[in-house]
Amino acid sequence: MTEQTAPVVMAVTGLSLPDTVVIRTMTVRNWRAVHRRQDRVRLRVEARELRPPRSSRRSAKAQAAASGFSRHIVWPSIGAQVVDFGHGRPEIVILPQALQEAGRLDDERVLQKVIAHEMTHLAQYAIADGSLWVLMNTRYPDQRGIGDRDYSFLLEGHAYWADQQVTTKVLGAPVPTAEISPHATRRYRALAETSQRNESLAYFEAAADSVGRIIEAQGLNAFNRIWTAPELVPLRSESSTPELWQQRFE
Repeated sequence: MTEQTAPVVMAVTGLSLPDTVVIRTMTVRNWRAVHRRQDRVRLRVEARELRPPRSSRRSAKAQAAASGFSRHIVWPSIGAQVVDFGHGRPEIVILPQALQEAGRLDDERVLQKVIAHEMTHLAQYAIADGSLWVLMNTRYPDQRGIGDRDYSFLLEGHAYWADQQVTTKVLGAPVPTAEISPHATRRYRALAETSQRNESLAYFEAAADSVGRIIEAQGLNAFNRIWTAPELVPLRSESSTPELWQQRFE
């Protein structure tokens, strides 16, 4: 599947993948442990780099703790993720337990979508040398001067747009994002039917639609300027009114 998907991802996005694409499976327990370790390292590194005031450091620690608690709750809805293990070469991590909860462990169409989505994130990481991930995951957006920027809208919108394009080319039709499998567990259904999940899906749909509209109107090369032009990253106000973001590419 990966050998078939990689060239399509590159053709669709106009971006290159790393020479080596590593895909590994992890238990949820180990995945959470990796994130806890990353949170601790990120807090130390950013505190040394930015010298934030004590109140900001307390807020950052509280945000990290809240993220850890959230992962403990929502992991069944996270089938895969790109993870940088600290050596600057991110890998695709598959969580079989989560896919089983979703009833998708043996669903080749959904696995195709998952791989396409995460490969797009690898390509984003490679083109920006990881800098956008630092900015998206920072606990100190104001100190970095990006408090008004919505990096998630860009990175996730682009990845969802790309996985729709890739699955259409490979499978003949896009694989839905919000569809719930009849084999999903009760725990997964409880998560999938919450208002928070519905809000997230609406956000991702709007983001993917915005990326698609820009590319359709301006072309792939025009959109891909965004990876080296920080001023094109959408403002948070443009996430709720995407037409404003689109106008900046005209």
